[in-house]
Order: sequence, then structure tokens, then C-alpha cells
Amino acid sequence: MKYTSSNEAPKSYHLPAGDYSVTIVEASETVSRSTGADMIKLTLDAEAPDGATAKVFDYLVASASSAWKIDAFRRALGHEVVQGEPVELAAEDLIGRTLRARLKVEEFNGRANNKVEAWLAPLAGSGNAPAPAPRASAPTAPTTKKEDSAIEPF
Repeated sequence: MKYTSSNEAPKSYHLPAGDYSVTIVEASETVSRSTGADMIKLTLDAEAPDGATAKVFDYLVASASSAWKIDAFRRALGHEVVQGEPVELAAEDLIGRTLRARLKVEEFNGRANNKVEAWLAPLAGSGNAPAPAPRASAPTAPTTKKEDSAIEPF
């Protein structure tokens, strides 16, 4: 490999602390290395009003000590959170959803990064309401008309 060296400092890809609209661009189900609990790893694109963006990572760990965070995340999605209700989140259903989050700035290895400080309730009219639950379809009565049976594909 050949390249031309540069004296430029690495670009910083973080936003100032504040409230932002974030879009989930990746979500994967995995297991927490520290607790062994089920976990969803989120990759978020945060966008500032001026168009600046930053990648942010967050982790939803299915443990009793982290239930409050998952509850706040679900509220940010527009879900109603009912105490004691068992809930199953599927990572693939989260991709593409846009939420609001309060971001903070943390230093790690001399580099500033954004972290989710809090998940925020959706703004009115933001479109973050949950998708309606699928409804069972009503059984249909069999047809007895000869012309209806003639259009069956088999």
C-alpha cells in the first residue's frame, strides 16, 4: 500500500451537548460481555439543526438495573410503558426510527465522543407513534357463486 502522509489532526465527529433528533441506522441483538444479559446495540445518526452529524452508539441491556433506560427508550419511540408488562423488542423493527435524545460529550483516549444522556419524549406530531398492533383478520364466509370460483388461481 502506498499513501501520502498528512499532518492533519483527526477530525472530530461529535456534536455539542444538547437535544437532538437521532435516527437508528443499525440495531443488532447480542449479549452483554459484562453481565451476560441480552442486549441491543444501537448505531445512531444524530443531526444538528445546521446539518452537522455524528455517529452515536448506545446499548439497551435487558437487566433489572437497566429497565429504566429501556422504558425511557420505549417512551421516546412513542410506546406506552406499563409497569410489570413483559415486552419483547426486536432489533430489526428499530432500524429507521427517529427519536429525540439528549447527548453529552465524553472524552475517551483523548477524543471527544457523544453519548446518550437521556431519551426524550417525542414532540407532538413527530411521527414517533408506535405502529399499530397487527389485528387478526375476520374469517371470511366461503363463496358459493360459480363466477367467484372461476377466478381462483388454482
